[in-house]
Amino acid sequence: MSEITQERWASLRGQRPPHEDIYEVVADDFEAALISVSNDGRLHLLLAVDVAPQSLPPDLQSLQVRILEGEKIWVDVSARSHHEELLTLFANKVLYAIRIEGRDPAVSVERIIDDMRAALRPLITDLGATEQIGLFGELWVLSNVLLPTLGARVCHLWSGPESERHDFVGQGVHIEVKTTTRSEPKHEISRIDQLKAPVGKRLLFVSVMLEKSLGGDETLADRVDEIRGKLGSDGRALDVFDSRLAQIGWHEGLRQTGALLRFTFRDVHVFEVVGTFPRLPDDYVPPLGVTGIKYSINVGSLPSLDVAEVRNILGLV
Repeated sequence: MSEITQERWASLRGQRPPHEDIYEVVADDFEAALISVSNDGRLHLLLAVDVAPQSLPPDLQSLQVRILEGEKIWVDVSARSHHEELLTLFANKVLYAIRIEGRDPAVSVERIIDDMRAALRPLITDLGATEQIGLFGELWVLSNVLLPTLGARVCHLWSGPESERHDFVGQGVHIEVKTTTRSEPKHEISRIDQLKAPVGKRLLFVSVMLEKSLGGDETLADRVDEIRGKLGSDGRALDVFDSRLAQIGWHEGLRQTGALLRFTFRDVHVFEVVGTFPRLPDDYVPPLGVTGIKYSINVGSLPSLDVAEVRNILGLV
């Protein structure tokens, strides 16, 4: 039996013509299964079936199961490139079930995904309320403020998941996003230097206000899907975006749980951290032995930047 290996994926990537998909049979004596690298960089295992299954298993982490219909009917199991190991493990398990054990392809896909989901469940922790609120705000700003101005490269500037001082880091501008579900724009500052602009750079502070309720309009899943849609076929940006999401604790299994909170977007304001913006003085030095300080600010009475001013500053990123 021909195994799927990292070397085979690498070979397919190397052979893929620009802006096209590439396919390869799993084995010369088994043409009912293909592996593929698509134009957006996504990896695929395609299994020929006689009849499309009536239902498909929910996505597992980055694994998506879809049906492709043409001259043949295919069950298409795919993953982004940074989940190559997971798809490779899954593909070899499915191929063993089909070729060695004589099992039905569609049934094998569903059964093995269920087995893997059960095995992974204890290792996956759900995002807490605080993490969901903060991530929702960052994704809203990424999608509605930064992407329209900076384009897909903003994904490479998103540093929040890496626990850096600021959430977005550009050459000339840093951006800190704070999100609250309170009735007024009060925000917790968790680092002494969080509202300090790096030398030679400008710092923007974005205040996002949400309402959390069972009747909310959106969840994190909606924000994630919106950004993926806007990134389109930019495979590199999509991979970076999904990698950052994984770092912060997002996983596709959250879609099938009751853990996702629902939000309604209320308002957003952007400020430049200069002058009388409320913060610790730039030259503040904590007393000996004090290793961390948290404090609250209220930006409700401050004049915010208008859209033109924000775009002008972002042009320096």
